[in-house]
Amino acid sequence: MSETSVPPVSRTSASSKISAALVQHVGLQRNGNRILVLMLFLLHAAFVWGRGEAWGQAMVLAHYGVFLLWQPFFSGQQHLSWQRALGVLAVGAALAALDSIWAAALWAVLLAGLLGGVTVSLKPIKERIGLWLAVLYLLLMLFLWLLPQGFGLPVRHDAYTILLRDSLLALPALMLLFPAPTLQRQTGVVDLLYTLLFVLVIGVLALGSYAAMQLTHTDYARGVFISLGTLTVSLLVIAWLWQPRGEASGLRNLFSRYVLSLGLPLEEWLKQLSDSAEREPDPEVFLREAMAGFTLLPWSTGVTWSTLQAQGELGVRSPYSESFSHQGVEVRFFTDSPVNPAFALHLRLLTEIIGYFHAAKTRERMMQANAYTQAIYETGSRLTHDVKNLLQSLKTLCSAAEHSRPDQAMSLQMLMQRQLPQMAKRLEITLDKLKSPTTAADRKEIMAREWWRNLNNRYGRDNINFLIDDANASVWLPQELFDSVADNLLQNALRKRLREPELHIRVELLTSPLCSLTVCDTGEMATEEVTEKLFHAPVSTHDGLGIGLYQASKQAAELGYRLRLRENREGYVCFELAQVTEPGVA
Repeated sequence: MSETSVPPVSRTSASSKISAALVQHVGLQRNGNRILVLMLFLLHAAFVWGRGEAWGQAMVLAHYGVFLLWQPFFSGQQHLSWQRALGVLAVGAALAALDSIWAAALWAVLLAGLLGGVTVSLKPIKERIGLWLAVLYLLLMLFLWLLPQGFGLPVRHDAYTILLRDSLLALPALMLLFPAPTLQRQTGVVDLLYTLLFVLVIGVLALGSYAAMQLTHTDYARGVFISLGTLTVSLLVIAWLWQPRGEASGLRNLFSRYVLSLGLPLEEWLKQLSDSAEREPDPEVFLREAMAGFTLLPWSTGVTWSTLQAQGELGVRSPYSESFSHQGVEVRFFTDSPVNPAFALHLRLLTEIIGYFHAAKTRERMMQANAYTQAIYETGSRLTHDVKNLLQSLKTLCSAAEHSRPDQAMSLQMLMQRQLPQMAKRLEITLDKLKSPTTAADRKEIMAREWWRNLNNRYGRDNINFLIDDANASVWLPQELFDSVADNLLQNALRKRLREPELHIRVELLTSPLCSLTVCDTGEMATEEVTEKLFHAPVSTHDGLGIGLYQASKQAAELGYRLRLRENREGYVCFELAQVTEPGVA
C-alpha cells in the first residue's frame, strides 16, 4: 500500500473550518446588537420607505437575510435538513412576494413577540434594556404606521408625520450603547411560552383596537386606548386569580396540577409505584410491575425497558416513540401520536423516578448479599477462634500426659475425666453453630459455680489467680459467651506472659447484683491504634486482641452484656464482661 498525505490534509482543513466557524460564531455574538440594528433599519426601509417598490421587495429579502444571521434558533455551525431549509426559504419568499401591509404587520408582531421571549430569558439588565428598545420600536411602528394603513385609515404624508415616523429609528440606534446579549442557540434561549404570550397580547391589542373603533364609533387613537385599558384590566384580574391572597388556591395551583397530570393520572401511578416498591424486593420484578402501569393508559401502546441485568417489553410498538434513560434504566415509550415537548418532559421525570427506585432496589439487594457474606465471614471467624481455643486446651492435656510420672497416674486420670467431657461438649456446640449459625446455641446456659469449676480445671496449671464472690452461686450464665470471652482474654494474657515472664494474671467472677467477669494482667498497656478499633472492628496484632474480641463484643451485645477495656495503663490492663440488663428484661 502506498502512503498518502490525504488524511493530514483533511484533518488540517477540518480543523481550519472549525476554527473559522468558531471565529464567525464569536463575531456574531459580539456584534449581535449591530446585526439587530441593521435588521430593523432594513425592515424600516422595506415596509416604510420602499413599500410598493421593487427595491422595497429587495430590502425585504435583505432584512430577512440579516434576520437569519441574528436568529436565536439555530447555531451557525448547525446543518439543517432540507425540509427545514425549504421552510426557512419559504417564509422569506412569502414576505417578499406578498407585498401586503397585513403581512408586514404580522411579521412585526412575530418579531416583537420573539424579541420579548428572548428578553425575559436574559439576566443582565443592560442586555435586556437593549432588546426592550427594539421591542418598543416594533410596537410603535406597528401601531403608528402599519395598523392605521391596514385598517384603511387616512395617513398623512406631510413633513411632520414623516419626521415623527423616521425618528423612531433612534430607538434601535440607541441599542449600540448597550452590550450585545449572548444567545446560546443550542440550549434553547427562546422561551416559547413567553413568546406565544407576547404574540397573543400584541395581537389582541391590535385587533381589539379595531373592534373598539367599530363598536364605539370613535377614532383610532381612542380605540387603541380603550383596547389597551381593557387588556390591562383583564391582565390584572387574571394576575389576581392566578395567585389570590388568603387561603384560596388560585389558577396557579390548578394549572400546576393540570401540567403534572397531563396525559397521565400521576397520583394513581405514583401510588401504584410505591406499592410495588414496598411489595417487591427484586429490582427486575419491581421494574416490570412499574412498566405494566403505562400500558393501561389511553395514550400508550407499549413500552420497552432495559438494564444491565435484564430487558423487557409490554404492549405493542408504534411509529411514535420517546426514549429516556436514568440510573442505568433505559425506557422507550410507544404512543399513538407524536409526543409534544411538555409531555416528553413529563415522561422524562417519570423515568427518573423509576430509575431512582430501581437503583435503590439494586443497592438493597447488594447490601443483603454483603450482609450474608459478612455473616458467613463472622461465623467462620468465631468458629476459628473456638477451634483454636479447643486446640490450646488439647495441647495442655497432651503436655500434662507427656510429662506426668507413674505416681501421677491417678491425678492425670482425674484431669482427663474432668476436661475431656467439657471439651467434647464445647466441640459439639461449635459444630452446631457451623451447621446452623442462626440457632440459639448462644442461649445455652450453665450454673455459675459449675462454669467456674470448669474454668479452673482448664487453666488450673497456668498459675492464674482465680477469685469469685460466691463459690456456691446458683445464677445462670450464657455458657458459650462466657467460654468464648474467657478463653480469648486468658489466651491473650498467656501470650503476653511469653514476652513478660513476671506477668501476673487475675480472673474475678462477680455474681451479685449483676454478673460480671474480669480478667486483669500486669503487662504492658495496649497501644492507641489497638484501643481505637478494639470491639468495633477486627484488629491485626502480633499477640491477639484481634477479631476474637470483636466477635465476642458483638455476641455479648446480643445477650445483654458489654465487653470493654476497663483499665489500660502500664502494669495494669483489665478487661470486663458485665451484664447491662436484667435477665428477661428488654
